Amino acid sequence: MTNQQPDAPAFSSTFALEQLQKLASAIDLQLFTHLFRPVFGSRLSPSLFMHLQRQLTAKTFNNPSYQVSNDITEPCIYQRETRQILVQRKTIAQAIDQPAEAAPLMLALMEAFALYIHDLLLHGGTGADTPDSNPAVPADITKAFVQTLLFYNEPIKVGSTFATFSEAGTEHTLILSPPTSPPSRQKRFAAGRGHGLNSFGHQSIEDALETVGFSEAERKAIYFGNWLRDYSQLIDPKIVHPVSNAQIDTTEIIKAIAARELPRISREKLTAIVDLFALKHFHSLQQTPEERANYRVTPELLGVYRAHEHIDNPTTLDREAFDPRSIDPDFTALVFPEDKLNTVLPKRSMKRYIRRPITYMIKQLEAAKNEGMTAKGMRLFGEGLHVLEDYFAHSNFVELSLRKLGHDKVLPWTTRIESRDISRHEWPVITGMFGALDIVGSVSDPLAELLYGDEKADPKPGERSDFDNVMLILLKGEDRYLFDAYDLYLKARDNVRNNGFYQWVTGMKDTAKLPRKAIDHVINLIRKPLLNWAGDHIATLQIHLEGDPNTDANVLATHSHLAKDHDTHPFHSLAVILAAQAVKDVGRAMRNHWMKLGEELDGPEIVAERFIVHPNDTDWFTQTVDDWARKNPEKVRQGESIETLRQLQTEELEHELKKVQDALKTAVKHIEETEELTGTSFWSIANLSDAGPAPWG
Repeated sequence: MTNQQPDAPAFSSTFALEQLQKLASAIDLQLFTHLFRPVFGSRLSPSLFMHLQRQLTAKTFNNPSYQVSNDITEPCIYQRETRQILVQRKTIAQAIDQPAEAAPLMLALMEAFALYIHDLLLHGGTGADTPDSNPAVPADITKAFVQTLLFYNEPIKVGSTFATFSEAGTEHTLILSPPTSPPSRQKRFAAGRGHGLNSFGHQSIEDALETVGFSEAERKAIYFGNWLRDYSQLIDPKIVHPVSNAQIDTTEIIKAIAARELPRISREKLTAIVDLFALKHFHSLQQTPEERANYRVTPELLGVYRAHEHIDNPTTLDREAFDPRSIDPDFTALVFPEDKLNTVLPKRSMKRYIRRPITYMIKQLEAAKNEGMTAKGMRLFGEGLHVLEDYFAHSNFVELSLRKLGHDKVLPWTTRIESRDISRHEWPVITGMFGALDIVGSVSDPLAELLYGDEKADPKPGERSDFDNVMLILLKGEDRYLFDAYDLYLKARDNVRNNGFYQWVTGMKDTAKLPRKAIDHVINLIRKPLLNWAGDHIATLQIHLEGDPNTDANVLATHSHLAKDHDTHPFHSLAVILAAQAVKDVGRAMRNHWMKLGEELDGPEIVAERFIVHPNDTDWFTQTVDDWARKNPEKVRQGESIETLRQLQTEELEHELKKVQDALKTAVKHIEETEELTGTSFWSIANLSDAGPAPWG
């Protein structure tokens, strides 16, 4: 209703209210709160949205009053002091005279109505919610409200009446016609990669394959196998749920998990996440259904974390650790410090546990050689190369190579062995423990961007993309309301092609209003256990940094002591150069075999095995290491000082721990906000009698 003089112009509209009433009647309390609480502010109590939804469905919610104005410069504005919507006289006249220009007024009225709702919700809360009489309103509230309302409602029909205007005894009906031009579009997120000019990873190392004739597409297919071995580290026994077909009775292990409050994720969900990453990183290899089948990440293809696939030291120092096979039979048995695997192979002067990585590498390369240059063959080739590359990044090969060439102050990260019966060489080759931490950041950090960045922007009605299927897998087993929220979104998206006004409002580009709360919750359900695990992992590494493997035989080197994966390590670039040279030689041997060139030459598995030896038993690296050392004397000196390296390692771990702790706080906050809608606290509010007045009167 309006308070106008008898001859004054009068304007009224129930259109926005009716649209909100329709949606409120079509969904339950949880979904209504799920859709609109993120729009108006998560700090607002769910009870406010409960009262709003109940008033809307009962048709007892008061519509705002409207007043025609000649003094405002916008089509309409919301006036907080009077809780009125002022409508510009000129805009009304234009909408009457030119119906094709009526849509902008309809949109402006809906945005003003959003501010009216927001004002009522704020004043319906506690006094703390309104520290002043005119609080700032987030800029995106109006647009988010309109997009949500239009997307989830049935499409608005052309010819619908959205307002009436009376002047001098004549009443005019304002009717919607197809809008003539869309509003300006929003910018979308950009994607990119890169870690600087002097930082390299597995993919950059495998660029060495280009020099022996592998095309870009072939190198990418090979890298897929290498990439899978990195991401298999996510399937860690401290993260995943136990499975029913484990070899050992799970009763005690489940009790232990509960006692230690270890958050867990199913292997199926983690694999689904990796599959979505693969779809993004290797999209060019998956253009047909047949190609997609070759690169779809399954639990069998991804596997689980096994130390030998990364040439890590498999030793655990936790005497209370449970057998990982009780979680999943695909994991390997525990190895403790006194295990024979931690002794040295006398002739090779290597720790015994390194034999298994060599065996695995040879097996994958032989299988690749026999399979041929198919998608499977190239994947197997990449998996074998992963071990070869990790030998230079995760062992003390580089350090012992420098010592061999006279840099005998470089730390070997192991203690001297005097007896030649135990080891031919006094400093054996070893690798580090706890090597899976790096992968957490590469999943946790870009997870939100990945899940919000649907690879198929314009799906057909009824079509479910890989993104949708992954989301449904992630939501499976969670609160039913989250699954229903995503299902509601999919059904609304199916209707979007017939929703002309929604397309107009969104610039006819973004065809889906993503259910952010459901996706946020999924992201954080995945991130929380990963971040918890990462924090524990960092704390373990920090403790072990205090020991010195160079002087104490009881202290085993960790991944942080030895790993040269990052450019913070002084020997990072040297490890990359050596790994690239090895990859090139093995790549040449594999290509020769696949192309049936020089069949009398050694196979790729034989060439690869020659590289995983003690540096005192080979000299292929001599010139390369010598040249690098002369060009990088400062880096060599850094490798001689445990205090310098310990400081670098400590700073890096402290930086990572701060990131993990901050991210964990955010994740926990998001989860708590969602649990407020799904737990007993929400339903205890929702089931209260609504006999009393609304909080805003």
